[in-house]
Amino acid sequence: MDDTKITVEKFEVLKLIDDISSKNKFGIAQIQDIINIITSRRSIKSVGVRKMVWELSKEGFIQNPLRGCWRLTEKGKKILEDVMKSQGEVI
Repeated sequence: MDDTKITVEKFEVLKLIDDISSKNKFGIAQIQDIINIITSRRSIKSVGVRKMVWELSKEGFIQNPLRGCWRLTEKGKKILEDVMKSQGEVI
């Protein structure tokens, strides 16, 4: 694993994007789905979720091929895999 660090909240967003995008033929997660799920799980407002998504994009972990839709980049897939391995989760 490299020196890249992410917060628990950002990890949760990456994992959610991966889960949602793996379930549709376009390989994307819509921003509203991300917001709805995260805000229902945590006491984070939608603006906070949007900020995390924007930060993950700026950090190169996700990209938006279509307006309002997101998917993991190779860098995002690698960090997600590395964190899950370090936690002993099955990928």
